[in-house]
Amino acid sequence: MILALLLGCADFLTIAETLEDLTNPMVVQAWYLGLEPLPDGVDLSDSGWGSGSSVRVMLADATSFDQLEQAPIDDAAVELEVDGAGYSLLPESDGQFVATSEDGLPWAADADTVLRVDRDGSHQLAMVTPEAPDVDLPETIEAGDDLGVSVEGQDYDNVMVTVVRLADGQTTYDSLPTDIAELYRLTHASGSLDVEIPGSAFREPGAYAVGVAGLINADPDDYEGVNLALSALTAGSLRFVPMRVE
Repeated sequence: MILALLLGCADFLTIAETLEDLTNPMVVQAWYLGLEPLPDGVDLSDSGWGSGSSVRVMLADATSFDQLEQAPIDDAAVELEVDGAGYSLLPESDGQFVATSEDGLPWAADADTVLRVDRDGSHQLAMVTPEAPDVDLPETIEAGDDLGVSVEGQDYDNVMVTVVRLADGQTTYDSLPTDIAELYRLTHASGSLDVEIPGSAFREPGAYAVGVAGLINADPDDYEGVNLALSALTAGSLRFVPMRVE
């Protein structure tokens, strides 16, 4: 009551709404990745990227926010809407929900995208998808050499990199988060737009493809019904570049 008198009703309501958003137990962490048309000679059908564009959503209860990975939410309906068309996500274990191009999921830059979660009410995060980055990489490197990748000077919040050995489709390096704690660290850090891929990714001579995605995080002003401090949606499109390891 005293706080209301000091700050005025409007300010008090704003503070109350902000606190409610920060203490909301619904945590939604998600990435949505497109796949640019592949260069000639690059075939990813035998790799983990053979399913094309993909979205992965991780849900958790923030009642114990320091142990999100121990509090997954499995009983929700999750949908990604892209330019007005909705695509349902399928549940996996540990509060994760997925969809890929094989389920009809598209990717387009500059698409109005809304992630909706239905569980004890409606929760959503919205954004506009970014363009793929410009990538400048050498055509050849020596086996075992490190490789620097940079999207500095381009308007991204973070960068994601993956390396595929084309002979067998094996992913030899990947910076994609696999659990909600890793995804939180990615989306809530002022990440470097420079990545050094370790030489272990290029241990064997042969043909490789290096995929680079510049990631943009959704604006918390476009979140509804989720924990503002812990939730995030990030998106970007992978551009694969062929490379020869000698």
